[in-house]
Order: sequence, then C-alpha cells, then structure tokens
Amino acid sequence: MLSELRIVEIGEGQAVQVAGLMLASLGADVLKIERPGGDPARGQARFANWNRNKRSLELDLASEEGLAALHARLAGADVLLHQFTPSRAKALGLDDAALAVKYPRLVVSGITGSPAGHPDVERSDDELLVAARFGALYENDGYRPGPIVWRFNAGSWSAAHLAAAGILARLVARLQSGKGGPAHTSLFQGHMVMLALIWARNSKGPMPNNPPHPLAARPVGQQLYQCEGGDWLQIMDPARQFDYASMPTMWEVLAEGVEIDSEEGKIEAFKRRPLERWLADLRAADIAVEPAYPLGGMLSHPEVRANGYVTEIDDPVLGPTIQPNVPFHTNADLPAPRPAPRLGEGGDADWTPPPAAVGNNGQPAEVLSGVRVVDFGMFLAGPMGPSMMGDMGADVIKVEALTGDRIRFMHRYYQAASRSKRSIALDLTKPEAQPILARLLKWAEAVHHNMRFKGAAKLGLSDEGIRQHNPDVAFNYVSAYGQKGERGNWPGYDSIFNAIAGWEFENAGEGNKPMFNRPGTMDVSSAQSALVELMASLYAKRSGQRGYTTQTSLLGISAMTQGETLILPDGTLAETYHLDRDQTGFSPYHRIFECQNGQWIAIAAHSEARRAGVRAVLGDDEAGFAAAAAARGADDLIAALESAGVPCDHVTFEAAEDQFFASKVNRELGLISVLEQPLYGTVEQPGAFWNFGDIPVVFKHAAPAIGQHTDEIMRELGFSEAEIADYREKRVIG
Repeated sequence: MLSELRIVEIGEGQAVQVAGLMLASLGADVLKIERPGGDPARGQARFANWNRNKRSLELDLASEEGLAALHARLAGADVLLHQFTPSRAKALGLDDAALAVKYPRLVVSGITGSPAGHPDVERSDDELLVAARFGALYENDGYRPGPIVWRFNAGSWSAAHLAAAGILARLVARLQSGKGGPAHTSLFQGHMVMLALIWARNSKGPMPNNPPHPLAARPVGQQLYQCEGGDWLQIMDPARQFDYASMPTMWEVLAEGVEIDSEEGKIEAFKRRPLERWLADLRAADIAVEPAYPLGGMLSHPEVRANGYVTEIDDPVLGPTIQPNVPFHTNADLPAPRPAPRLGEGGDADWTPPPAAVGNNGQPAEVLSGVRVVDFGMFLAGPMGPSMMGDMGADVIKVEALTGDRIRFMHRYYQAASRSKRSIALDLTKPEAQPILARLLKWAEAVHHNMRFKGAAKLGLSDEGIRQHNPDVAFNYVSAYGQKGERGNWPGYDSIFNAIAGWEFENAGEGNKPMFNRPGTMDVSSAQSALVELMASLYAKRSGQRGYTTQTSLLGISAMTQGETLILPDGTLAETYHLDRDQTGFSPYHRIFECQNGQWIAIAAHSEARRAGVRAVLGDDEAGFAAAAAARGADDLIAALESAGVPCDHVTFEAAEDQFFASKVNRELGLISVLEQPLYGTVEQPGAFWNFGDIPVVFKHAAPAIGQHTDEIMRELGFSEAEIADYREKRVIG
C-alpha cells in the first residue's frame, strides 16, 4: 500500500517508534537511525515489538561524517520522522526552514512533548511529565485523593497515530502541490485527543458543563464485578442499560435471598457464581462482557489468535516469540512481519534521489482540501477518525438515522466524534433510501462505518454493496472483535477492551482491585487506527493505485497496546514495569510527589546521573524521598531539581480542564476550537491535533444537529426540491 514511501526515523521514544512501525507495516521502507552502540532498549520486548519491518543504520549525529550520511539518506527520502525539540533540530540543521530549502519535497514530522510553538516545547517529552503539565493526572479515577498517574501511555499511543496520519495527510497534499513540509504533533496533543471525550464547554443547551472534580478518592466500579473464585468481569451495555434481573443466573441468586436493587447487592450477587457462568449468561443475552485480565494475558485469547492480532517472530535476540501485531487488515498486499533489525542491518542500502515532485494545482488551502468522506459510523470507535479528517479539511458527511446517532445522549462524546462533519438524516432501512445511498457512495472518495457486519450488509454497506456503486472507493470499517474469529458479529465497547487488555488492573496499581478507566482510551485508539488506515488507503488511491478495503477493531488495538511485552520462547511473558499501589509512579525516580500546600510535582530521572541529582536534592534514602518532598514548596523543589539536571514539572490537576480552556497560548496556537452549534451554543473543545506549518488547521463545523445539512447535501447530490419534499414526506430523510 505504501511500498513507494521511504522514511527516515530518528528517536527512541514510544511515539516515534510506534508511528514508524505502523507505516512500515503498511509497506513503507523505514530506516531507523540509531546512536553509536544502538538503541538502549535493544534486547527488550518493546524494542522487538516497535521496530519490526524496519532497517537499521548506526550513525553518530554529533560527527560531520554521521550528519553527511544522514543527509545522503534524506536526499532520497519522502519523510523524516523524529523527536527532536526545535532547538536540537536547528543545531543539527534539521529544522523546518533548513529542510524546506534543501529537500523541498520532504515531509517532516517531529513528535515533541508539547506542541510546536508552545512555551514548553523544549521541555522533556517523558510521558509522565507531559501528562503532569497538561493536566491529565486528575482525569482518571483513583484510590486516594489528588492526582493519579496513568499506567497506560495515553499521550504516546495517541501521538504515534497522529504522527502517522499527519504524515499521510501531508503526502496527500504533496500530490497536489509538489511540496513537502511539516506535519508535527506532540504528546500534549495526544492527550488532547484522549480527553476530547470529556473536556468540552458550551454556553447553553442540554450538555451541562463539567463540575469540578472532588478532591477525594474517586474509584468508580462501572459494571466491574468480582465473581466466585476471585475473577473479575467487566460489563458494558450503554445502548440498553440492561436489567440484571432478566439474566437466568440472577434469578437463582435472587432465589437465594440476595437483593440486587443496590450496587452493594449486585456486588454480592456476582460473587455467588463463577466467572464462566456469568460470561455464558451475559453473552447469550448479547451483552458485551469480558474478563479483566492482567497485562499481556490477552495475547493468548482465541479471538486475538484467529484474527492475526499476534504474530510469530523469530527475534535475533529473544528467539521464537509471539508478539502483538498491528491491527490492520486489508485487501492490499502488505509485507509479512519481519523481526526488528540487528544493529546496522539493511542500513547500507542507498536510496536513489527521486525526481522532483510536480504538483498540478498549487498548495491546498487545507491539508485534505477536496477530499470527500461519507461516514456511517456511530458511537466512538471509528466515527472520531473521519471527524479528524474533517479537522484537516476533508468534506465529511455524517449519515445517521432520523432519530440521530445513538451516542447523542452522551453529549461530550458526540461532540468529539462528530466535529467537522455535515449531517444528513436518512432512514437506510427503507428501500426508497437506496437511490440516495447510491449517490452518496458515488460521490465519496472514502467511506467508513463501524456497524456489525450482518446489519451493514442488510443496509447495502458490505464491501461488495459499497463497491457496486463505487469500485475504487477507500473503504474502512471498525468492528469489536475483528472479522476472522467466532465473534465477528459480537458487540463491544471501550471498557470491556480496557479490561481484557489489562489496563483496568495496571491503572489501579499493584495489588489493588481493577478499576474502570474514565477516558475512553480503546475507543479513541480504535478511531485513530481507522484514521491511519483511511489515510493510507486514500494516499494509495490518489497516488495511482486503488482505494483499498481496510479494517481494524477494538480487540486489535487492545492487543497492539501490549507492545511492552510479548510471549517468550518458554511461554512466559516478558517482564515490564508496573504502577505502584499508591498510584504515584513506577520507581522512586519516576513518579509524582506531594509538596507543601497540597501541590504536586513529577520527576523522570532515567539515567544514573539524573538519579544522583534527585538524591542530591531529596537525600540518599529513597524511602525518605516523599517525606523530603512534602517538607518543601513545589516551586522551590522544581528549581532545585532543575539545577541538579533532573527533568521535572508541576502537576496540573485541580481545575485542569478550566486551565486548559483559559490558556491564551492554547487559543493562539489553535489548540482550542470555538464553534457555534444549534443546540449547545458556543462550543469549546480541544482543537488542532497537528501543526502543518504553512497550511492551517481551520475548524468550520461543530458537531451537527440531526439532519442539519440534509437539504443542502441532497441538492449537491442532484435531487430536485420536489424530490427532496417527497422524500421528507415519506420519512426517508429528516
């Protein structure tokens, strides 16, 4: 699909490596530049997982020879993917201005901690420090008051997808202009995407603004129950909010005198029967449910194996392993997974500089100007992907029932998944809707849905049904479990895949019971996976190939997030790190500390020199670090740690959402979108997820009201006023 693309990757962070992995898995030739001696993570599971299908070149970028060798590769490259801060990039001659002069067709994606142009852009890109200063550490639930550290690297996973999608979007623009340019993003913007589901403000209407978080412990069960024997299960059924008493096994429990009207009663009821019994009952009722596994446990799940969400790799260091795979399925020819390269393996292959790209129509007004997308998606795991294409300038039409998308009652979620779209209300269950559907499909360059397969086929939205009207369309769909196993038509929601992926255990801290994760991390990750696939297929189509069918799933992205571990040759899981019981961090040197007056700071001292700096400030006794920090003011402690060379940051937690929206800097950088919406008045949301330099990100549409654009879309499709009136009278459109 991307076999003609040549990418230079420089960086040792998770986001840059995962972005490179996704592009390599889609066929790009990715050359990983490594420091002398190689990436320090070599030999670890994360290196093996995140560097498959790449080549390696060892270079000393501090030397003239190393820089010259790098430039020899850049001369033949399409993309430079790196994690340099602007000052470091400029010192190496790799800043945007220098590269634009030397390699005008080169697309450059820098993944920093904070956004391009932000005052904090030179600060550390450590996941914990970024989450601390952004304000993410008070957005998950916890077992104690104050900020709570996330074990799931939300900023990094999200930024990896943003980088991959932004690169492909900029390459689409290059097909028009002949010019490359920046496609920058950051872990800060990665967190913006994750928190877009719960961060929004409005001036009126049915969406109440978020109340301040209580400064207290706030664990939320959210249909997470322990069963007989100690196993845990997660239930989710937001569409129906099912009646527990309707389950046959619950009848037995009720007969035993257990009352289930209260949450305490439900907790007691589930403890009366083993996990497998509850799973059988709930699944028979078509209710989404999964066990809560420890991290890595899902790599042996039969549906994961059936769908190819793991891959067998004979790693040169670790031996025969089973590794998490990328969740991409497509009818395009993709390369078979190859092990992460040995140091220097394949790096001697030169790229012939390509001919200068020639554009036909000049620089587009927006990166995806002229791109046409039809989105039949509902809820979140999928529809948010087309929304982000709309943010980049695509014309996205949302097709929804006359009663609207079923997630509309979850106001913020709907706003996040439907911004930058137009809405047509269309009853696809009526035969009279077929001519409208046919014209929509013929109009589109890209089509997306996340319906269950059987339901989609009945509406004419199977792969075959869509291609009957538009054989060359780029078509993507998102499912719960994937299409190849026994659960291809099963329901699924974010929380059950957080449970099966182990994140409910990991985010709770070692030794604690599992905890529901408030932000919809698997939903958002699935939507971003769909976005990368759609962008890859669109680029392939526009560069002379065809529009491919692509698919991803909640199960698949959940498996991909197991990238810190893998199954070793002896069948055990590779070791990884865990969050401590107090939910403050991962070691005495990588955690948050409470200071005087209830303020908190975060530190990330990963080298011995930096750990020595921590000890110089907090004392030699690691067990006494917390007490030493508690005796000092946050500003004083930050100053002392920075003087000692320790990366650190204040923790923004109380009223973090309000601080984000109140920031003048965030508004100036376009990190906040401000749009008018018919029901909610003025709506403020997390805004630009990318910085494209000379091409702006412009927000034109808030999430639409039901059928807000029906008439204008019908006219654009060629229907007369009389036909529109007739369709409306017959309740085909609304």
